[in-house]
Amino acid sequence: MLTVIASPTHVIPLRSEAPTLKDELAGGALSLRRRWTRVLKRWELAFPGRAEQLDQLGGLLDFAQGDTPIFFDGAGMIEVTEPILIGIADGTTTDFNLPHRNVYVATTVVYINGAPTNLWAPLGGDGILMDKIRFSIVMGGMAQLKAKYRRKAKVVVETEQSWQLDRVLRNQTNNGKSIYQLRVMLSEVPN
Repeated sequence: MLTVIASPTHVIPLRSEAPTLKDELAGGALSLRRRWTRVLKRWELAFPGRAEQLDQLGGLLDFAQGDTPIFFDGAGMIEVTEPILIGIADGTTTDFNLPHRNVYVATTVVYINGAPTNLWAPLGGDGILMDKIRFSIVMGGMAQLKAKYRRKAKVVVETEQSWQLDRVLRNQTNNGKSIYQLRVMLSEVPN
């Protein structure tokens, strides 16, 4: 497994993609349904450094070039630090999809109506990562289910907006060494 460690100066979440299927019903009404189970994200990253420092990252981007998924830890931008809604109990359902994939089991804290609980087990992963949870009890009364966690995103390098290396600073007094900035767009892909 290849790991590249880099520190971006910024990570900008550009958009979320959550397409909907629309079917016309009688009388002009629409039936709307999710096309995907989860929302997919897209990010722009910028990395500063000397050209030789950015070579490893550039090599990974050349290797991936739009069709080879790589994992992105989000540089702190994709963690769910405040509990978010993951479901509403209906009295029969025990399995709930998490809004994101590749969630670290060890970092997950689940809440029922605002109180932390351990009445759940990970599903859909290898025990280290998961993408859904199963409650050991059936909850009724429209209980709110929330969670916070860390995750990683499976992404591809966007080829429509190719990555680029720009010179941002040239120091004439330091043997002409330059500082560059590598900019890249990443799009999350379904597993």
